[in-house]
Amino acid sequence: MPEIEPIIEIARGVLVGRSPLGREDAFLFDHSMRVMQVAGRLSNCREVCSWRLDRFAMAVAALFHQAATGRLEEERRTSTVYASALLSAEDVKEYSAELAGDRLAGQVPARQLEYVQEIIRHTHDATDIAEAKIVSDADSLDDMGALGVWRDLRRSILEGRGVEDSVRTWQRREQYGYWDARMREALRLETSRRLAAGRLGAARAFMAQLARERDASDLPPEDQAT
Repeated sequence: MPEIEPIIEIARGVLVGRSPLGREDAFLFDHSMRVMQVAGRLSNCREVCSWRLDRFAMAVAALFHQAATGRLEEERRTSTVYASALLSAEDVKEYSAELAGDRLAGQVPARQLEYVQEIIRHTHDATDIAEAKIVSDADSLDDMGALGVWRDLRRSILEGRGVEDSVRTWQRREQYGYWDARMREALRLETSRRLAAGRLGAARAFMAQLARERDASDLPPEDQAT
């Protein structure tokens, strides 16, 4: 089986772009590394211990599952005609699979590389591909809990929005049961759902505190004039 370290370096070259400030932007690469690591942890849980898995192919697919995103973001910044705005989620997965095939040709055995591409194409699908189920859950989990809050706050800052917008967005999601629906519909493993529930508890506590600090409602009553 090939070593994963050279594949990580290839993925770094695909996923690391430029930030709006012109600096190296490792956001997507960091996300893909976390998805790879969480997928590896999930693959060792009791719920899936009897599944036959190609763990190397799964790790590679996790690294490249959003490979197209970096390319499309670069196109958005540099092209006067943002054609990629027309791409569906399925198109993005196909483009990511093609990038993996192009960049990893000769680095991963051909048959295994084809399987990597199939895993990428079937992430977040109602698929029977075991590795795709695990990568999908790992990807969804990265959007929940403290990491999810961090991603949302990062997006808000880059878009020039303030704390008020972030709090309102979170509260609307809670009002509509967004996170409960995500856990039911996006996560395939019971292990993932339990992990998500714990993470969301921590995120809810943080966002509740952020809302209190936003309007200083955390000021102790004894410090207020009567």
